[in-house]
Amino acid sequence: MIKLEPELNIQSGTPLLEIINLKKYFPVEGGIIQRILPTQKDYVHAIDDISFTINRGEIFCLVGESGCGKTTTANILVGLEEPTAGSFKWKDNLISYQDLKPKIKDIKSQIVFQNPYSALSPRMRLGDSVLHSLIIHNRVQDKITLKRLKNAFKSEIILFISALFSIFLFIISFMLDASSGFLIAITAALLFTLASGIYVNYSLIQKKKIADPRVLDLFTEVGLSPALQYYFKYPHEVSGGERQRANIARAIILNPELLIADEPTSMLDVSLRAGILDSLKSLQETHNISILFITHDLATARHFGDRISVMYVGKVAEMGSIDSIFKNPLHPYTKALIEAIPTPIPGDKAYNLPKGEVPDAVHPPPGCRYHPRCTYAKFPYCETEEPELRELFPNHYVACHFPLNSI
Repeated sequence: MIKLEPELNIQSGTPLLEIINLKKYFPVEGGIIQRILPTQKDYVHAIDDISFTINRGEIFCLVGESGCGKTTTANILVGLEEPTAGSFKWKDNLISYQDLKPKIKDIKSQIVFQNPYSALSPRMRLGDSVLHSLIIHNRVQDKITLKRLKNAFKSEIILFISALFSIFLFIISFMLDASSGFLIAITAALLFTLASGIYVNYSLIQKKKIADPRVLDLFTEVGLSPALQYYFKYPHEVSGGERQRANIARAIILNPELLIADEPTSMLDVSLRAGILDSLKSLQETHNISILFITHDLATARHFGDRISVMYVGKVAEMGSIDSIFKNPLHPYTKALIEAIPTPIPGDKAYNLPKGEVPDAVHPPPGCRYHPRCTYAKFPYCETEEPELRELFPNHYVACHFPLNSI
């Protein structure tokens, strides 16, 4: 069997991001007694030594059941989680996981989260939520927008300073005689009133009129049209699909080279999913970005992706091109997932679903992790020896001792 070395590029194409021997273990927190006593800790093996490459300009799909480690992988790739072990290469240069975090002058990746209802602030308009990304990273280019933002910031500073000074004057007024104290108190009140008026005008009224042209153009691009109307809407005023389009716009506006889409259609109606996928595909081609598309739906991956990696309990079970995986699945788990895809004709085929339950990630089974549910397992070999990810066909990899259709 061929063992994949860390330096080996296991996919064709120009690599953008290489993930090498990535691991992530979460400690299992027990009760007070378990925390005090020096007992051995258990860990959830969320990701257990996976490697793959995302090439430039491609859509790489990460597929698997809930709990297999897909979202944890995504969180690591945007710097939201610290890996237990592993290394990364960005354009053939070794980097740390902290280098993957978005920085002011370096935006490698952005993420579209699964839940469009909690990803947006309910107190911010859709346009402001997208513009906020540009403000944080100092990338606002429109002169009118910049002027109004600067005036709003100055008004906030003026209000803060005037509030402190007015309080100081009020304190002084109590130390003086009645007439002098009254004049100083009136002065303090007028000063604070003037500063409040400036704040209301620039920070509340003028700032609310901002409609950044760059955000408007992107809204039109993602399908939020008329853009000006959607710009001033709040999240509760639009549908789930429109919220997700706003989330996509917020991720794309910083021009990342890698977009991570974490099950962006799983919480939407079936009628909306195709539109979201078409928008992502169009943006991928227009902006020449790579996409890591995470899903549990193989049918969606087949429609949308270029290459696919199938995960099972923290491990990569099979990896290859979409055509190769669907025409010639080598892993029994991949075959079971493909056979579980529903057809539009009732009773057209029998669904041979895997027996049993997904193994516990805290105490994963020895050997092949799929062997307790595999109808092709040969004992005791599959139960004791962990399969290595190996190439059986060009750019088609499988982690199975007895792969299907391999002869």
